[in-house]
Amino acid sequence: MGSYDFFKDLDDGDFIARLLASEAMIMEELARHPQHPNIVRYRGARVRRGRITGLVLDKYERTLFQHVKRDPSLDEKEKEDLMESLQSAVAHLHSLGLAHNDVNPHNIMIADPDKRLVLIDFGSCLPFGERTLSHGSTGWVEDDMDVWSRKEHDIFALGKIREWLEKPWFG
Repeated sequence: MGSYDFFKDLDDGDFIARLLASEAMIMEELARHPQHPNIVRYRGARVRRGRITGLVLDKYERTLFQHVKRDPSLDEKEKEDLMESLQSAVAHLHSLGLAHNDVNPHNIMIADPDKRLVLIDFGSCLPFGERTLSHGSTGWVEDDMDVWSRKEHDIFALGKIREWLEKPWFG
């Protein structure tokens, strides 16, 4: 099934628009607080004919997944630094009452040249207890059927990423 088929079969014709609007609102909320160095910088939204057509964010060259796949032999200090940065970003979100709900190596970028970790993709991020529009990424969530925004989703994902950094898989 191609991506077109997936979107065509959705019952709600406004699903993509609602998902993008939800992410824009979260990014606007994050922008109201001091910028966290490990969360992607939001520059604004692109709007055409009264609809959000895109988000303007800083760009990075590769994901954590790509970075580790290129060189899976990270030393213990690098792994611990990455985890501390990620935990700091997630703790910042939690302090604002938000859960990311989709923390995984594809939603973490590596900023060159300092190799700073940057959390991206806030399409599933919502205040605690709200119903999510999307359910996170299979294999990185504890319960694929749990549709509520919970900090426990992020805590579970942090543990999975720690395991993955120790023994990366690329399937």
